Amino acid sequence: MNRLKSILRSNDIKAKSLKKIGKVWIVETPDNSFVYKDNINNYDTYNYLETRDFHSFPRCLNDKDANYSLTEYINSRDIPNEQKLNDLIHLSGILHRKTLFNKEVDIDKIKEIYESITNEADYLMKYYEDLNNYIDTIVFMSPSEYLLVSNIDLFYYLLTFVKVEINNWYNFLKEKKTLRYSMIHNNLSLDHLLVSDREYLVSWDKAKIDMPVLDLVKIYQDNYYDLDLEYLIREYQKEVAITENEYLFFLIRLAIPKRIEFTKNTYLDCYNINKYIVYLSKIASLVQKREESHKKT
Repeated sequence: MNRLKSILRSNDIKAKSLKKIGKVWIVETPDNSFVYKDNINNYDTYNYLETRDFHSFPRCLNDKDANYSLTEYINSRDIPNEQKLNDLIHLSGILHRKTLFNKEVDIDKIKEIYESITNEADYLMKYYEDLNNYIDTIVFMSPSEYLLVSNIDLFYYLLTFVKVEINNWYNFLKEKKTLRYSMIHNNLSLDHLLVSDREYLVSWDKAKIDMPVLDLVKIYQDNYYDLDLEYLIREYQKEVAITENEYLFFLIRLAIPKRIEFTKNTYLDCYNINKYIVYLSKIASLVQKREESHKKT
């Protein structure tokens, strides 16, 4: 706290109260409020966004060399989550459109992504095959075990899709030579969208230059139960178009199933597995539509 008080004095900020919430301090003054984070400085990110005419972030008060972050506090209005989600989709599209650029493919980086996904898919395929074989030996399966094995083909289908299509994605980029990049927030959530006089994205600590569809993966995985995937793509593309190969990589990332493990709470296991099967079923539906479309052409 002494360090924070010293920083406030150096910025001529007279604090009326200090309140810690998680890893941040809320600094209230007679006129304004500020957010302080230690050992984080997003100055370069904010500066880059300014050069690209993107201003949907809190005003930064620290300088480039500071080892802390001091930004204005946004007093957000309460709006329905459905509206926030729609706003989040459009704002991510604006962010990507304003920072989008083509870059020569770093084949070593692309190969690293390809090998990572291939290895993960191989591992998960063996994991679920072994788990399936083990459960089949159980005379009296638990409800959660039965729920998983009765839907195991869904896991195999998506993992086979990943293993086949990651090769197509990799081979395409080897020939194409260029890839689209943008600034991605890399931590998009409803909690990080604030609405006051305008919309703001906060918590830029993980922002970086990367493939824009990675932000969409995060949005969908966090909100799949309430969000139609085709709606997400349609609304996002009102701001920036998604190429065929970007959409393929988007589906690949979504289609990689997580590793499911059983606990001693069968009821909770059933709830979580059923909820996850809903997620995988939605991804499988999009994969099937893509495959049918490709067969027609």
